[in-house]
Amino acid sequence: MNAKLKINAASPGEAIVTVIGQAGQLDTNLTIAFPQFPAIISQPIIHQEVRGDDLLLTLDADSLADILEPGSPCQLKIPELNIIETIIWPEIVGKRSGQKGVVATAPKSTIPPKEEKSSELEMDEVPEPSVEENSIPERMAPIHIEEEAPLVDEIKQKRSALPMILSAIFGICILGACAGIWYGYYQKPSPQKAQAIKKENKDKEVAKKSPPPPPAPSQPPPQFTENLEKMTVTDVINKAPNTALIVKEADRRLANKQADDGVLLLENAASKGDKTAMLKLGQLYSPVDFKVGGAIPSPDMREAARYFQKAVQNGSKEAELPRAALKEWLTKKANDGDTMAQLTLKDFWP
Repeated sequence: MNAKLKINAASPGEAIVTVIGQAGQLDTNLTIAFPQFPAIISQPIIHQEVRGDDLLLTLDADSLADILEPGSPCQLKIPELNIIETIIWPEIVGKRSGQKGVVATAPKSTIPPKEEKSSELEMDEVPEPSVEENSIPERMAPIHIEEEAPLVDEIKQKRSALPMILSAIFGICILGACAGIWYGYYQKPSPQKAQAIKKENKDKEVAKKSPPPPPAPSQPPPQFTENLEKMTVTDVINKAPNTALIVKEADRRLANKQADDGVLLLENAASKGDKTAMLKLGQLYSPVDFKVGGAIPSPDMREAARYFQKAVQNGSKEAELPRAALKEWLTKKANDGDTMAQLTLKDFWP
């Protein structure tokens, strides 16, 4: 089957949808919708032009880059022309990331290191002096060395240092005796004080052996008293103390046919790591047991596989069975030549 739609990235924040063979629809009031994503409203066309027999539609895709993953397949629909087709979403450059700064780095130095000079010095050979036999005298007179007598001043200095050493030792002994007397009179506890200390130590030992008092009963956590039923989706997300209450309110709104509110609350809880919300979203998107007329207008095999995978990774045992059923369903479709099923198996069951 020939493709009717093609999409390519344009200038930052924009995408161009090419409608094959529809040049005659120029200046028609057209919109772009995404049936798989009910949270995305219909996108208006900001520019139209004709190239050959094809009609080129330019749309603002800056806000879609946060929802649609580059390289992933999705359904694109033009309701006014009754055209719907699966396309591969391109990578869109955001308007705020158009310019990027470049920091210049200094080139590395290419100066070779200096060669270390050899620490070894070549020593010239010193010729040994030649001694003539005739230059040695026949007899040499003996040499007498007189020893120097000790100096009188040094002896006097040594003798005068001894009384100073003895005086220092005597002074240290006197200081030690004074310290002992001071401790005996002022620091040694009196008999009454020693008895009081002994009694205090005994009381401490008894206290250690006695069993500790029972812990005080824990107070229950404060109850959340505000009514979430009358709040907007934003207020529920901001005021609910945990994701369990967000999931509970999402189930209530889905049961009351408030599909958009319920799906948005489940998606918020899933983004915060709630495995129950991931499981419920996977069941809503799964084509295995899809309910027509429910919260999701059409099944989405990739969204179901993604949420089931996240739920299992976060420890959900309940998500293993529906995930296995989805894999079996995708395998049959892939064997029949379904390209989307083949890509989904490759991405989520590598």
